[in-house]
Amino acid sequence: MWKHGRTPLSSQAGVTYIFVMILIVVMSISLMGVTQQWSVIMKRDREAELLFRGTRIKEAIERYVADYEVQKATRPNQWPLSLEQLTKKNPKRYLQTVYTDPITGTAFDLIKVRDELHGVRSTSTDVPYDQVHFKNVRTYQAIRFESISASTNCQPNPVNPLVQQNCQPSSPTSSSPESSSPKESESVPPNTPS
Repeated sequence: MWKHGRTPLSSQAGVTYIFVMILIVVMSISLMGVTQQWSVIMKRDREAELLFRGTRIKEAIERYVADYEVQKATRPNQWPLSLEQLTKKNPKRYLQTVYTDPITGTAFDLIKVRDELHGVRSTSTDVPYDQVHFKNVRTYQAIRFESISASTNCQPNPVNPLVQQNCQPSSPTSSSPESSSPKESESVPPNTPS
């Protein structure tokens, strides 16, 4: 007979309980590591999508501006006034859909000069992981997908209209991200190569 009322069954139950607790702790630590890796993977995927969408929008704006000479008679403005204008089939579509910012899931911050759309940027103030594509960038908001023509004031060459001449940086007023509204901001030269 066992002393102090202990039976072999209660002793085994205690060992089993300790084993289960150790197993739960080990599984929790493993799950925490997997969760951290998964969040890094998801952030890198969103960064790749940001690069894809921003580049698509920038190129669509550049194609829209380049087509102005051909479509002058049917189009009142050289630059688009909104992202929605790039998706209309008048006479051709430059962008398939109005993309949202993949980092925040909301609309992109529009880079405008007066009323003209020259590019987009994210509204997120998080720090990017990808330092290859986003070198020397402190936040996603600093990454600007801006039309190359937006930062220069070029005249067409009369001999060859496809070649630009007399290109000089334009001097639009710039505003800081903190003072601009999320939908409209003035154009400043791009911080990163696109």
